[in-house]
Amino acid sequence: MGVESYISDMSNLRLDLFLKSKKSRLTRSYIQKLISGGNVKVNGIVQSKPSFKLKKGSLLTVKALETRKLDIKPIDYDLEIIYEDKFIAVINKPAGIVVHPGKGNYDRTLVHILAGKVSNLSSIGGVERPGIVHRLDKDTSGIMIIAKNDFSHNFLTEAFKNREIKKTYLAVCYGIIPGEKGCIEGFISRDLKSRVRMKITKKAQSEKAKYCLTDFESVNYIKGAATAIKVMPLTGRTHQIRVSLLEAGYPIIGDKTYKRKDIIDKYKSLNFVKRQMLHAFSLEFFHPETGNKMFFKASIPPDMEWAFESGILNDL
Repeated sequence: MGVESYISDMSNLRLDLFLKSKKSRLTRSYIQKLISGGNVKVNGIVQSKPSFKLKKGSLLTVKALETRKLDIKPIDYDLEIIYEDKFIAVINKPAGIVVHPGKGNYDRTLVHILAGKVSNLSSIGGVERPGIVHRLDKDTSGIMIIAKNDFSHNFLTEAFKNREIKKTYLAVCYGIIPGEKGCIEGFISRDLKSRVRMKITKKAQSEKAKYCLTDFESVNYIKGAATAIKVMPLTGRTHQIRVSLLEAGYPIIGDKTYKRKDIIDKYKSLNFVKRQMLHAFSLEFFHPETGNKMFFKASIPPDMEWAFESGILNDL
């Protein structure tokens, strides 16, 4: 983007809204970072408030955010790349892989794998999250979109925020879920008793609680002990699927965080499962550059095949 200049053509318009009208490809959050970071001048004076009201005829100069050099050492890993072009990559993340560096894991993450597999990665996420637009939990496998430049990153971030990307998961739960279809809704917030857990309630118990909605369909029953389901989260909250199914009384098999001892003891035949049976199966979205509708599926991992009879996946 470099340095660009604009003349305000009206008065009393917010600075961030004016820039959004001129740079429609950029998200409002990115524009607000430009402003708060001191990258925007109005009549030669740095203006750091997104809500600043412009006067007609004001001269704006905008400097792009500086991107820090990525210092990620690639690691060799047999990662399945489902699709790739100049703007995006679609990959199938294995279970057991953390998405980006963080406490306890700084050198063997999906980011390090991508650095050795994908030609370019967006830089908006910073040195620790290049290309990362959305995440999957460590023990959740499946499909992810990777941004290969900052334009794609902005576009996809906005699409996720506006719920324009359709996501479908496959899960295997303890017990037999009655009926073919169901819906779980409530309000998710951080569990004050455990920093790694979320909780869901029927009514918002605090201002920080966020509404969530999850649809699901039963697709297979396993020996009277488990149900394989297709899950469609209509909102995108942290641990939404896992905590919602626990609240409904059908926790995901193998989930070490959201579990019930009485249910685990009841279905001891399922103790062979080593990780949570949750797989991001498909994504439907519009391509950042072409606008074409894209649809991809991620092949189900071997450790979940036991729950899906032959032919079931072809119908999903």
